[in-house]
Amino acid sequence: MGIVRIGKVELTPEEAERYYQEGKYIVTYGCIYQLFYSVAQKRVYGTVIYRQAGMTRKGRFFAMDAETVNHLVGFNLVNKEVLA
Repeated sequence: MGIVRIGKVELTPEEAERYYQEGKYIVTYGCIYQLFYSVAQKRVYGTVIYRQAGMTRKGRFFAMDAETVNHLVGFNLVNKEVLA
């Protein structure tokens, strides 16, 4: 199927699906993305839910759970329940 792009992050479809199933968020230098699944397109995509510079080193990303994301930003940004 190709590469799944979430912001500037490139994932394989398998990685994107696994992160979605695990309820992970993609954290980059300047954004946090929440993952969703499109039934129509049959693929995972990401939407920006928070912007702040300096969350990771430039060019790096992390897949984090809700508890870690909330700790990183210092308040309850996301719900800790996994909906997938």
